[in-house]
Parts: sequence; structure tokens; C-alpha cells
Amino acid sequence: MELLVATLAHTTKGNHEDALTRVRLVVDTVKKAPGIIHVRFYTSRESDAYYFILSSWEDEEFWQKAQERYNPRELLVNSGTELFTASPEQWVMHYLWGYSRPSAQPTIAAAHLATVRPDQAERIQREWIEALQRQAIQPTLAFAFLTRGRNAETLASPTTTTARKEPAFGSTFLNLLSWPGETQQKEFYGDQNYRAIRGLLNTMGIVRVLTLEPQS
Repeated sequence: MELLVATLAHTTKGNHEDALTRVRLVVDTVKKAPGIIHVRFYTSRESDAYYFILSSWEDEEFWQKAQERYNPRELLVNSGTELFTASPEQWVMHYLWGYSRPSAQPTIAAAHLATVRPDQAERIQREWIEALQRQAIQPTLAFAFLTRGRNAETLASPTTTTARKEPAFGSTFLNLLSWPGETQQKEFYGDQNYRAIRGLLNTMGIVRVLTLEPQS
């Protein structure tokens, strides 16, 4: 099953150009990995500078084999820790829903990261997909998808023979949204379906919104 790996790195102020150069080198390296399908990356549109790398892999096996040479997080760390404020965050996820309108070129984007309670994950998944499907009827989006998974550090934690308590916030959802322009973005955010799912997420978990600019 196709796998999405999302990697988020924050840079220190004043180092944007150097950090961007190193991120581009990392992206170019990941593109050469066996089993890679595609790699996209985004820069922040906020004063807080960060970089968001999305890499899709054919399956879990290819991703596991890529850990030593092609893991974006490790490549970023090894490229120079002085440029980044902390170790990059990373999530390993599976696709739930996708949308693409080839006639619309995405110029702005946003990533909604929501970590929700385990007992509410199935409900969130169902209602989020339904909301996106309803909004996709209106041609505001250029490209979008919804995925679900966990923080890579959580997945890497060793298991024990005794049952561990599931974390209070277990599943993480990533909804990437892209629009042709700010007008379409405002229309999307003003839609009642978006407001309803955002309100639900705010009551069921922790939501982070990253405002992004697609990079070639």
C-alpha cells in the first residue's frame, strides 16, 4: 500500500536561503531512492520559517529499506543542525482521500495536522472525508488529499510484552489543501462544511495549520 512520509523542519531566523538550499539538496537525494513515487516540498508563508517535505513510497518495505540513505529527516539532520531549531518532526501515513484538478495550478497551500483521541479517530475520518467530498463539488481546490498515520518516533518506539496505554492523542490526520489563489482559499474556508469539520476537530484533538507555498 502506498505510503506518505511527511517531514517538517523549522529553521532559525536569518538562515532561510542557506536552509532552503540544503532542503533542495535533500529533496533531490530522496528523489533517487528506490521505491519513491514522488516528492513535493513547501516553504512557509509565515514569519516563522519552516519547510514541509512530502514523499510518497510504493509501500512500507521500500520505506524501511530507505532509512539509512534516503530518510528526509535524517538527511536534514545530517545536513547541518545549526540551521534548524530542533530535530525535524515526521509522520508516516496512508492515503484516505485525494483530489486533483489539472486545469488549476496550485499557487498557495495549507497543511492541517490534527492529532485526535483514539476513540474518536474513526468518526473524525468518516466526517472529514464526507466534508471534503462535498466541498470538492465546488471548483475551488486545485489539489488536495487526506491521510492518517502516526508520528514516526511513536512508531519507532520498542514494544513490550506488557500492554502499553494508548496515548491520549493517538491518530494524526494530515489534510493538504491547495488553491489557484487567495480568492478560492477564502471561499473554501468560508464554506459551512469546512467550518463544521474544523469545529469538530477543535473539540476532539489538537490542530495545527501550516500556511505553505508550493516549490518546484
